[in-house]
Amino acid sequence: MLGWSLLLALLLQGAQAGRPAGVAGQIHARDGSPVVAIRVSAIVAAPPDARPDDGIQYYLDPPPVATTLSDAQGRFRLPAIPPGRYIIVAGMLGQATYFPSTIEATRATVITVGGNTPTNNLEMTLAQPIGGRVRGTMNPPPSATSSQIAVLSGTKLTELLEMPVAADGSFDFGHVPSGSYLLNFFPTPPGGASIAFQLGTGDLPPIRYVSPATRAVTGRLVVENGPLPNAILGFRATDTSYVAATINPDGTFATRLPAGRHQTDLGGMPVGYDLRSVRIGNADAANGLTIGNADLSNVVITVKAPKQLPRLRGRVTGVPANATAQITGPIVGSATAAIGADGTFEFPALVPGLYFLRIPQAPSLGTTTVAVTPQGANEIAIGPPRDGRQ
Repeated sequence: MLGWSLLLALLLQGAQAGRPAGVAGQIHARDGSPVVAIRVSAIVAAPPDARPDDGIQYYLDPPPVATTLSDAQGRFRLPAIPPGRYIIVAGMLGQATYFPSTIEATRATVITVGGNTPTNNLEMTLAQPIGGRVRGTMNPPPSATSSQIAVLSGTKLTELLEMPVAADGSFDFGHVPSGSYLLNFFPTPPGGASIAFQLGTGDLPPIRYVSPATRAVTGRLVVENGPLPNAILGFRATDTSYVAATINPDGTFATRLPAGRHQTDLGGMPVGYDLRSVRIGNADAANGLTIGNADLSNVVITVKAPKQLPRLRGRVTGVPANATAQITGPIVGSATAAIGADGTFEFPALVPGLYFLRIPQAPSLGTTTVAVTPQGANEIAIGPPRDGRQ
């Protein structure tokens, strides 16, 4: 089954030659009045010879190539669209109107950008109720070095709109059908929660979303035995507030949390691993991290490990002095062992699984696949390639 991202790339790549062009027109209600602030998008049309056994879900609308809102006269313009075949859609996908006035994408009239047919005076008649307008501001607005997306989702999977938040913090979804909605932002501000609302036929009062004030929280993870497995670290304040933290290769982490008490969640580790303790310096923080008006540092999270873990021993020849053996894998991100003068090395405790071993100081030795088992010798020998081959 081809995904729409791949299909979109293939269709645009195969579009006929020519310069990008604008698509413009006007949208009316059934009574002839202009439809103001309605979302208008251009989506790639399915190939004219598409068949069900092609493995492409043409009944699902692909991501828009361009999107805009109609103005006070119901006019819209989608600039610089690559040459190709498109469907013009007004409203929220799932409850939308397709050009010229149908609720079924398969009955829409396909327009060709870059062809002989003009695409600058399209007339559309809205086939769905206009609903209410949803807009608002995000405070503080996105910084100059970051971007934020406002996401509006309905009760159906197809009822999903994404809108970049402007530099001044404003966002405008235009008119969307009546119903129940959730407003979220991505990336989610630390401690930020969804805004739920019910939309009728009238415009919704402008939403003012205030991102919670946060404080920096830093610390490290230590494991009782062996290397630290890949893990998922997060801090939970309530059932609706969860903030993830990135664990660095050396076990340190950093995140930002809003004021309040936050429980530490640690998951995604192999069987036998678990959270042992959480401390701030010498103080026990098992009942949660309390965030006030200051940053919090020196948080130490101890990870319980199985008492018995297999070890891996090896010998390597043809490496320079002070070389190291490095293993990586999907279970453990990375572990390093020193290579002795006699060429031996040892990883005293490893999680059973598949690893890739290399000597950074001797790239000519390549990468060796190692399967560490719970029982057995778990020994390996590495030497220079024979006849110059890896």
